[in-house]
Amino acid sequence: MPTETARPRRRLAVLAALGAVALIALGILTLGLWQGWFDPSSQRGTAEGFERGEGPAGDPRGEAWPEYGRVPARTRANPALDLEPPFTEAWHHDAGALLEFPPVVAHGLATVGTNAGRAMAIDIHTGAERWNVALRGRVASSPAIVPAPPGGGPPLALFSTMKGDLVALDLATGAEEWRYSAGASIESSPLIADRSAYVGTLDGRVLRIDLATHETVWEARAAGQVKASLALSGPNVVVGDYAGRITAFTRKDGAVVWQATSPGPRLAGSGRFYAGPAVAYGRVYVGNVNGYVVALDADTGALAWTRALGDYVYSSAAVADETVYVGSYDGGLYALDAVTGEVRWRYDAGERISGSASVIGKLVYVSTLARIPKEGKTVGLDVLTGAERMTLPDGRYSPAVGVNGMLILTGIRTLYGLRPEAGG
Repeated sequence: MPTETARPRRRLAVLAALGAVALIALGILTLGLWQGWFDPSSQRGTAEGFERGEGPAGDPRGEAWPEYGRVPARTRANPALDLEPPFTEAWHHDAGALLEFPPVVAHGLATVGTNAGRAMAIDIHTGAERWNVALRGRVASSPAIVPAPPGGGPPLALFSTMKGDLVALDLATGAEEWRYSAGASIESSPLIADRSAYVGTLDGRVLRIDLATHETVWEARAAGQVKASLALSGPNVVVGDYAGRITAFTRKDGAVVWQATSPGPRLAGSGRFYAGPAVAYGRVYVGNVNGYVVALDADTGALAWTRALGDYVYSSAAVADETVYVGSYDGGLYALDAVTGEVRWRYDAGERISGSASVIGKLVYVSTLARIPKEGKTVGLDVLTGAERMTLPDGRYSPAVGVNGMLILTGIRTLYGLRPEAGG
């Protein structure tokens, strides 16, 4: 028979067990909200404010892919480029360390940075390494090509580093031309416009740096850490942050034009923006780690539509032909109607998708973040149907860039140069 002193202990044990059950239930509910299980709140958009004909027409010659996303609007697409499988491997190059972001291409060179803090340029015709230099800081972004200035001088490859530097290298030789210190880590790929470079920092600043003087033109404050790359949007630049807000700053002086907060599941809230925005059709398209993809009016920040996917969205969207292509941690690559946000098709990759898709010709390319290291893959899908057209057994983050006659895929640490087969 229990003693009087044992009864309070039993009551305490029962209360503790009930508390544990409540915590488990809350955890399951929270997980369900993150994954969209209890969240039916996708909001369908309309054609109001949608600017047809303002999307990425592409370049059929396609001789360069000079910055992350190909163009300053970061649409990550060249739908006009005729580059179709089947492909033959022309070359491959081991970069020696993880490649988080794809190279940029100009003047016959593919230029890329590694997680080991190296910058290198590869001849796109032969795969030969033209130069390889240390940057003294991990690279978690794509570089950008700075055209030769009007007064003379070489074109430059501009890298951002986790040490907080912007490093400008002579594109032909790899020699350092200048260095700018932001005072905080930079993960965003440089945006080149107005003879300036625009970047965000992990201490929540947005910077415009003059490319001639290498000095700060203006500095603005975001609501949280800025890991994403800025996109050009008319007279503004736009970016999301780790406070779950998207802000449009004027290119002229950095003043805030509008700021929008991401909608999201009740417990997940506004989430965080790791993905960078893409601007097309008068709208800003961007995914959030709370599982939502949002479309905003580019002029006002007003919500056009939302689409709740099955899990985190780290993937920046690619936009072409009135379609938004975006990956999710639920293993799906989604083709969303750019007007309404409705799902046109979904491809099940079988693994998480973290990196951004890219549209080249009639294919959209995406890589998978495999749970077992070294087992990721890259696939090329028909843009209209999502049918698989090609597979490469290597990949992890952002997969593909393309120029006339050459598709360049980014594996875990290897670049691949693929040529279309004759008569393919």
